[in-house]
Amino acid sequence: MTALLVALHGDGVRRSPLGVHHQRMLRLHGQIGGRALDAVVTCARCSTENEFAVPIGAICAVPEPATDAEVALAVGVALVRYRLPTLSDLAAISGMSVPEGLASLAARTCLDDEAPELADGDIGRLAEAWEELDPAAAVQVDLVCAECRADVVADVAVAEFVADELDRTVDGLVHQVDVVARAYGWSEDAILALPAQRRRRYVELIEQRGDPSAFPLAAVGS
Repeated sequence: MTALLVALHGDGVRRSPLGVHHQRMLRLHGQIGGRALDAVVTCARCSTENEFAVPIGAICAVPEPATDAEVALAVGVALVRYRLPTLSDLAAISGMSVPEGLASLAARTCLDDEAPELADGDIGRLAEAWEELDPAAAVQVDLVCAECRADVVADVAVAEFVADELDRTVDGLVHQVDVVARAYGWSEDAILALPAQRRRRYVELIEQRGDPSAFPLAAVGS
């Protein structure tokens, strides 16, 4: 998914904060006609599975952080400056444990000449400050369990949801192109240029008639 965004927006995508990346993914999802993103969270009290819709509009409406956004963290008697982690930073800590990864992020993002060694409490405060600056990075949805009425907080893995949905969307497009091309002999570009609703209607009509390969070829404009 990151590779696709790099192709669309350039390599600067890798220097984007996570929240900005999430918003770009969701907008791309909308541009290609993706469906609503539905998720499930299990209630810790009664184990009921609660379905909910990922709030795409609300996530995309969150203001992006300034490009020069900084955190000034009080460490002892000093104020230490940190920038927001980028996708490149997050890729560099892939596979690390959470404590090790956060410590590495702190060292990578420190803007001062020498990064101090942070205590667990300092790292926790830094992570909270990052979330305040880049709120679309860590998406949570507050729910009420449909069964026991307990409060439930759902963590939304935006990148995972969009990547899975994009795979399904691409598979669906390939199917539509195959069906329409075999029925009418149109090119892939011509089929993809059709409005999504019209393209789906062609597929419905073809599949209602039976084997699309049995139909004669026709010009796009006919």
